[in-house]
Amino acid sequence: MPETRRRFVMAVAAAASSLAVDALLAPSRSHLIMAAQRPIIPPPKPAPAETQNPAQQDASSRDANAAKRAILLKNEKEFREGVERLYQLTTDLRDEVQKTMTTDVLSVRMVKKTEEIEKLAKALKTKAKGG
Repeated sequence: MPETRRRFVMAVAAAASSLAVDALLAPSRSHLIMAAQRPIIPPPKPAPAETQNPAQQDASSRDANAAKRAILLKNEKEFREGVERLYQLTTDLRDEVQKTMTTDVLSVRMVKKTEEIEKLAKALKTKAKGG
């Protein structure tokens, strides 16, 4: 008799564990089934853009072109001024180097001037690249 009870308890435990596993997996299975049955709805089409009068489009494009041109002219002016400043600094450094014996002493002023020249040259380089 204890053997039949043991088999019965084992069968009930197996059935209960099977039902528990099935209950745990059921939500994910139903989700997959629901996803497969659900129709795919494409996103809504964007609303058409407002169409402008061609005269207004030309005017706005002219304004944009004028603004770009003004910015380009300003950048060109700044670039030319920077080149002139660079030329002045290098001329000053050249004159100073010719006056002093650099083999004995290298003045702090010359070092600072070369650093300023280097900084200005890098700024001009980035401006020339369009940055």
